[in-house]
Amino acid sequence: MIPALVFKIGIGIPAGIFAALNRNTWIDRLTIAAAVFSHAVPNFVMGFLLVIIFSVTLHWFSSGGFERPSDLVLPVLTLGTAGAAVIARFTRSAMVEVLSQPYVIAARAKGLPWRRVVITHVLPNAAVPTLTIIGLMIGSLVAGAVIVETVFSWPGVGRLLVLSVSSRDMAVVQTLLILIATSMVTANLVVDFLYGVIDPRIRVARATPAR
Repeated sequence: MIPALVFKIGIGIPAGIFAALNRNTWIDRLTIAAAVFSHAVPNFVMGFLLVIIFSVTLHWFSSGGFERPSDLVLPVLTLGTAGAAVIARFTRSAMVEVLSQPYVIAARAKGLPWRRVVITHVLPNAAVPTLTIIGLMIGSLVAGAVIVETVFSWPGVGRLLVLSVSSRDMAVVQTLLILIATSMVTANLVVDFLYGVIDPRIRVARATPAR
């Protein structure tokens, strides 16, 4: 799940930024089309497609289990593709909105380098919506891995949840559900704290004592 999260962030954010900076070009349209396609394909369908292409046809990776580090590639791609598409779309939308703000236009009018404008003014203000969706994804990684781990016969938490439900092992099921709920709450709490780090306007000011 951690490599899948790194894959989502590492692919989604640069793709969204690149699409926003090349708005209404073929690069932007290609990025949006790839994001929509990746998000529309369910996880189990994407997993079977990757197995057919890279395991059955090309014989590059095994179709299931965990014996070598390379066996991690297909599950990570399956689990991270849809999330990367969502992050790319949110990042692009936030970037496009911020790029049209007056302070960005004023910064460019003052002659600041375009790279500095993007890094200093655009990215921090566009990071809040992206950070929100990343927080939701962190919490849902455990639940989202159920199908992927079942498809690839992966010995993980998701497959354990499926086997526990099938065998009616309620103690394990309840423990895993508590783990999923705890991860959701913790991820959203961390995101709330990071809001103030990224955007100073969201920081809670210290109350002024009454005189």
